[in-house]
Amino acid sequence: MNGTNHEEVFFNRAEVTEAEEMHCDSCYERVVFRLKDKDHEFTMGLSTVWECLAFAVKNGDLPKLPRHWVTMVDDIYGTSFSFDDDICYHDYNNLGQHRTKQQKSAAQNNRV
Repeated sequence: MNGTNHEEVFFNRAEVTEAEEMHCDSCYERVVFRLKDKDHEFTMGLSTVWECLAFAVKNGDLPKLPRHWVTMVDDIYGTSFSFDDDICYHDYNNLGQHRTKQQKSAAQNNRV
């Protein structure tokens, strides 16, 4: 943000006006957020939110995340943050206990 008015950027925060879960095979994002600041209305996908979260963790602004959770998100979005020791820690006690809605649904469908 070199050459930008930092105060103007800081006080022009975007707020979520709507979030929509996508249900189609050709959609790039599973969830899209509609955001609005003082001058613009735009969207941001959950993958971008994930990248922002990883950035904040890596820079020490948020605590590290459990590796099993980061691995599940990596699998969904094709990222590889679970290999970064600055972002995650090993959580052997909870390994495999947390699943996404899609993973739970797939497991139920396989039982039927």
